[in-house]
This record gives sequence, C-alpha cells and structure tokens, in this order.
Amino acid sequence: MNTKALHYILSVILTMTISIIEARGQELPVSDTQFSGCTSRTQSNEADGNSTPTIILEKEESILSVQLLNYESNCGTDDFEVNSNISEIGDDSPSLSINVTPIIEHGVARCICHFNLSFTVRGLESNSFYLKCWWYEGQVELNDGEPLILEDIRLSATIDHITYTLRKTLHNATVLKSDYSGELHIPSELSYEGQDYTVTGIAAEAFTNNTTLTKVTIPQTIKTADFNILIANPFNGCTALESIEVEDGNPILCTVDGVLFDKERTRLYTFPPADNRSSYIVPEGVTKIEGGAFAYNQHLVNISMSDEVTSLGHISFYECKQLEEVRLSSNLTALPGWLFGNCEHLKSVTIPDGVTELGVSLFSGCTNLTSVTMPESVTSSNYSIFENCKSLTHITLSSNLSQIPHKMFLNCSSLTEVQIPESVTEVMSYAFQNCSALKTLDLPESVNKLGYSIFSGCKLDTLFIRGIVESRWISTFLFDGMGKKTKVFVQPSEVEKYQEVYSGTVYPLPDLTDGISDIINSQNSPSEWFDLRGRRLNGEPSRGIYIHNGQKRIVK
Repeated sequence: MNTKALHYILSVILTMTISIIEARGQELPVSDTQFSGCTSRTQSNEADGNSTPTIILEKEESILSVQLLNYESNCGTDDFEVNSNISEIGDDSPSLSINVTPIIEHGVARCICHFNLSFTVRGLESNSFYLKCWWYEGQVELNDGEPLILEDIRLSATIDHITYTLRKTLHNATVLKSDYSGELHIPSELSYEGQDYTVTGIAAEAFTNNTTLTKVTIPQTIKTADFNILIANPFNGCTALESIEVEDGNPILCTVDGVLFDKERTRLYTFPPADNRSSYIVPEGVTKIEGGAFAYNQHLVNISMSDEVTSLGHISFYECKQLEEVRLSSNLTALPGWLFGNCEHLKSVTIPDGVTELGVSLFSGCTNLTSVTMPESVTSSNYSIFENCKSLTHITLSSNLSQIPHKMFLNCSSLTEVQIPESVTEVMSYAFQNCSALKTLDLPESVNKLGYSIFSGCKLDTLFIRGIVESRWISTFLFDGMGKKTKVFVQPSEVEKYQEVYSGTVYPLPDLTDGISDIINSQNSPSEWFDLRGRRLNGEPSRGIYIHNGQKRIVK
C-alpha cells in the first residue's frame, strides 16, 4: 500500500469516536457516520486510495474496534444497524459474523454515497478468528494494539475471452463478461501477474446476449451467482446455449437434464434457450421460476408447472416464439413485467384466481393472442399490458380494476368489444390508441379522470362518457387523433364543456327510464338492443329488461 493511502486511512481512524458495547448477538450502535456525497453507481475497477472499500481491525485484550471505510449505500441512508455474533468453531479459532444493514427511509434513486462507520465488539478473546464482515470472509490474525488493514483492491483482467474482476485481498475472481464461443468450461482457478485466484462468482450479465455460446460447465468453486430480479440471469439472451452443467460438489447450483437450478432444486434459474424440447414440465418441489428462466427459447410449445410455484420472475417466458400454451400455478399472486412479451404464437392465457397485480407489458407483442379473461382478484395493472396484441378480439376485465392504464390496448387493431367495469376511475393516455375495430366504447359513471389521445386512431361510431370528469382533464388533447365522426354522449350538464374541445357532435345522454330519445332512434337500426343505461349490446340479449326500437322489452 502506498504512503498516501496509509496516511489517509490513519487520519480517518484518528477522527472517529468508538463506542464500546457487548457483542454477542446484539445490535451495535454506529458512531461518527460520515459520507462523501452523491457519486455514480458506476465505479472504476481499479483500486482508488480514496474510495477503496476497507476494513480496519484493532484489538486490545478482548475488545475489537472495527472501522468500515467507503461503505457504499443509497445517499438517503439515515443510519446503520449493525449486528454481531461470536461462535466457537474450534478450541482456538472462534468465528465472528458482523452484519451491516443501512436504514433508508427516503432513498435517493441512482445515487450512491461512500460512508465511513465505526463500532466496537466486546468479548472476543482470541487474536486469531474467522471473520465474516461486509465484503470480507476469511481467517485473520491480529496483534494487540496493531491495526490490520484489509483493502478490497479490485483489478480487471481478460483471459481467454473471459473478463474477470480480481480481488487481491481475497484471492478470488468473478466472471464479469465473456464473448466465448462454443463449449466453455469456466476455470476453477487462474493466475494473473504472479498471483493465483480461485473463481468463485458469476456476475449478473456475465454471458448476456452471447449468441455463440453452446454449452457451459460451472465449476464446484462457484459459490455466488447473481440472478438479478431485473437483469434476469447470467445466460439471458444466449440463444445458442443448448445445455448447462454444474460440477459435483458445487455449494449453490445444480443441473437436471441441462437445466440450471439452485442446490435445493426449489428455484429454476435457466432453461437453455437452444434446448430443442417442445414441452417441459417444471419439476415438483420448484417454488420459484427466476427472471428470464425460459426467455428466448425457440422450441418450447407447452410449459406446465405445479401449484407449488408461488413466484415468477420478470421476462420468464419473454420471446418464446413457439410457445402456445402455459399452465400457470393457481398459487400465484402477481404476474410480473414482460412475462409473455413477444410470445408470438400464444393464443390464450388463463390468469389464475388469486392474482392481484399484472406487470408492465405483460402480453405486449403477443400478436396471436385472441382472448384473455381477467379474474376478479385483479385490482391493479401496469401500462402497455396488451400493447400490439393485434389479434385480440375481446377481453373480460376484472370488476375490481381501478384504472385502464397508459397504452393498455395500444394497437389492438382487432379488438371489437371491451366493457369497462364500474370500479375504474381513470382511463390513462393512449389507452385505446389505434383500436380501429372498436365501434362503441362506454366509460361508466365512476370514471372521473381521462388522459390525452385515449382514442387516437380509433374509428368509433359512439362514445359514452357517463361520469362527471374533472374540468382539467377535458381538453383538445383528449380527442387528439380521433377525428370528428364519432357521436359523443355525455351528461347534459357537461355538453358545453365537451363542445368546446371536440370538433364533432356532442349529445346529452338520454334518460332511459321512459324510453330512448329521438337522437338515439335516428342513429340506430331496428335490430339493435340496448341495456337500461343506453349501452348497445353486441349480439342477442339474454334474459332481462332491454330497450328495443325505442320500447322497453322483457326477454325471457
């Protein structure tokens, strides 16, 4: 370590106040928390004397002083909770575990600060112990009164088409990125500049979009692999990957028939995109299918899972081009974003009862999807759920849905019927843009907010707006791109407001308690039926009371 870095570290030590408290399984107060100010999430791989994560240990008798320098956390961190535990693993070598948890009440998105914090552990008798703290895990040897400085010095090295992050203090390596072609056996060890490293980790984007990798063997030395909830998994987009193998003895991973699971086989990580099976049954015991698990597969037609599965990750089935049918677990409560995105052959999906939330772009690009039934359990959905579902003709929405979100039916050019439930209070921008086959749209009284360009590109004959919409939502942008041939019906008290912003004709909603007004009769053929709220029926009526040819009629 250079002199400048040593002086910096020692100056920090001298300015920190240390609290002394008992340490066995207790929460430790943190003293003199310092931070650097907002920095980028992207940090250099090269060591920097002013930002290198560092642990400083100093021991006097049974009291251990711990300093963590350049601890990365969200800049909205208010404090830290520190817990420690001393356990005996041998006569002369105890184990000390220290867990640091940032307390964040109001986080700052994409803003990371480097914090310095200090605390003290009491009751550690031995100067030789196994330490698990922050980034460090390993044996340490201390001398009373002499500080031990552990720096997480990281280097980057590319060896045989694989880029690694090398951690000099720990003597281990993580696979960061690779453009390797063909069959790859990830090495368990490597040497760089005269130092040996054990390959222990695989980063989240290690093989992402490598289209020439055909097979991967993971060594038993790998003990961390980043299956990020948003990035999916390290093999996302590896469209030529046929099989994954894991060496016996690996502590966290295993494979069954080339499919990657966690060691306990409760999580399915990766079904290789180039595996040529047309159907697959998720094995019993699996409770979670991780993000991107089946993504980009070009052969699967049918996938089935048991009701043991309780969670699906983002883009789990994304761009499964041949996928026609998926049997979903009845114990799911949410369908995450892009779950079936661009599954071009998917024709219908049954959303299980119990699902309450639908993620962004859930079915976006499912160009052969014709129908979807949304169970009553669904209360919220994100934007673009059915965007570009060009074959979708009808949909049954949950009666507990609170809004029609942004771009929900964008470019659904075959949609002929959609009934908006009374639970909906808001229809957001571009919700029905380019739904050119939709002739009638009825917005119930519950709707009081309308976005802009909702009906752009539509060829509606009739639009009913039954609710009292707040004035700030009524503007020319509401009807942008709709043209002026659509007959718009609103509450009588609202006609003037809409006439000011719509270039077509605005009519007052008729009072149907005594029959249909002349306006309605003049625009519709004798074969058309309406319910008692003036909504035109598609098809023949079932049992009930209706309006037909201007008269109330009972259908038995």
